[in-house]
Amino acid sequence: MTRVPHRSVSAIRERSFNVALCPGLSAGRVDDLVQVVKGRKCFLITTPTVAELYANRIASRLLESGVNLSMLVLPCSEQSKTCAEVERLCKECFRAGLDRRSVLIGCGGGVCTDLVTMAAALTRRGLGHIKIPTTLIGLIDAGIGIKGAVNLPGKKSAIGCFYPPERVFLDPSFLRTLPRQLISDGLSEAIKVAITFDAALFQRIEQTSRELLDNPRQTDYDRLTDLVWRSSNLLLDELETNLYEDQTYERLLDFGHTFSPMIEALSGFEVRHGMSVAIDMALSSAVSYSLGFLSCADQDRILRLLLGVGLPIFSHLLNLEDCSNALDEIEAHRGGRVNLVVPGGIGKAVFLPKKEQVPQAVLNTALNFLRKKTQEYDLTAANSTFLDPSAVEGPERIPRLVPANFD
Repeated sequence: MTRVPHRSVSAIRERSFNVALCPGLSAGRVDDLVQVVKGRKCFLITTPTVAELYANRIASRLLESGVNLSMLVLPCSEQSKTCAEVERLCKECFRAGLDRRSVLIGCGGGVCTDLVTMAAALTRRGLGHIKIPTTLIGLIDAGIGIKGAVNLPGKKSAIGCFYPPERVFLDPSFLRTLPRQLISDGLSEAIKVAITFDAALFQRIEQTSRELLDNPRQTDYDRLTDLVWRSSNLLLDELETNLYEDQTYERLLDFGHTFSPMIEALSGFEVRHGMSVAIDMALSSAVSYSLGFLSCADQDRILRLLLGVGLPIFSHLLNLEDCSNALDEIEAHRGGRVNLVVPGGIGKAVFLPKKEQVPQAVLNTALNFLRKKTQEYDLTAANSTFLDPSAVEGPERIPRLVPANFD
């Protein structure tokens, strides 16, 4: 037999990036940013609101510092997070005269940084990019990783890439002008991290979230920075071990992200990401309680905190059939296993690898429970035990089951 010549080609590319606090950037202190771009041509992408509040000032300071800068104000929404919008942004990069050494700067929320990441990965087969997240979700989640993505009709973040930034600059002062509903959305991701990894952070959010929601302009900067830095570091600690999701499809950070893509897609992306994640966490918590992994007291704390920061625990879009379909869809995305993450208490989580470990009867009762409690919930009630699922009469009572075998 004739041996066919072949050779192996190493395709390993070493990449790293820095995530740093940059206080004062929102006020136009751009020294750190100027040092990073080092004389390269820059293209700043931002959104209308961020431009008015911050990015115009940042751009002016960069120009005053001698940076070769162009700027594009791009209206961003989940509805506009599409391949067509990425193509438009790539065309703008060429129109701005960017070369292989140029750098894109994304200054905005998660949609803005997603689009910039995608465009940077594609334009001239890869431009450098810098992220300046301006929302709470961006500061602690969407803006600090390496993923970019766009939606397809009916599918959340269906097309995407892994493309690390050169630098991420975090300035919690951006949050002082953030609308209350977007603060709630960001707290959803902070709560996700706290439930999964850090009981002390969960307690901190319980104690301080009201101050941030009621008067973000007057919130103590040190507390704000602690929330951002602690949450982002916990997320990065977990991401770094599997940054490209090629080591395992068991990711604790997928808590709250199994049913939420379905909710966003079914709503035509009208239900915001943070709200969808909150609903997902509530459903996963109800499932966990019924399977015996989560105590009534801890489930109560989770639901109270979500509702207390202005987030929902149920949506009329949820039904048993769609939840079952969501598990099928996520199974394909996670290498043939659903790997549903459910809380095992405050500060720890459990994997349910197989779909059969999430019986439809449990899902159905959990949905009914959350539907009922959404209608009844009273934040002023002194007695929290009315959230106990075992107190629900008739078919809505969630049974406690023997924990499944996860071999």
